[in-house]
Amino acid sequence: MLIEKNALDQSGFERWIFCQGMLFNSPDKWWGDHGRRDFPHEGIDLCLYQDRYRRIRRLDEKTRIPVMHDGVVKAMFKDYLGKTVVIEHERSGSDTGVFISLYAHTNPRSDIDVGVIVKEGDIIAALGDTGNSKSRILPHLHFSLGQPSGSFSYEGFVWNTIRTPEKIILLDPLAVIDW
Repeated sequence: MLIEKNALDQSGFERWIFCQGMLFNSPDKWWGDHGRRDFPHEGIDLCLYQDRYRRIRRLDEKTRIPVMHDGVVKAMFKDYLGKTVVIEHERSGSDTGVFISLYAHTNPRSDIDVGVIVKEGDIIAALGDTGNSKSRILPHLHFSLGQPSGSFSYEGFVWNTIRTPEKIILLDPLAVIDW
């Protein structure tokens, strides 16, 4: 949907390009000193892609972020490069209940707030402007998926919460992105 909603397919989108540090559970950074992360990567970073002419292109601050499935905005908070929007989704036809998707480093639309119901494909944000960041990192969408535990609460939810396996089990977005 990200490709479609931003007409990347019309400019010849062929494939995403991932540096090692952009992938789930990677211990490495893909920016700055390219050293080690403090914690393994909690999702994937969508930033670079190759077009049909084999040119490497990148997403920018005009990139619109669609939501992957119907859901409810359950939390929003500042992150390192913008804001994170957390959406809870029902898993129809499944006994595993709900899962959550996190869209980080964004600039949410003004009408997106906690409690808003969103439909698959709705634009919830644009990429955040990272030009003034100390890390000198390119604009990118950090996308995480997780399955919350029974004791999980959105009250006081912040970035470090997703690193607590007792509260949320992180899923590799590449393995489930086409549900």
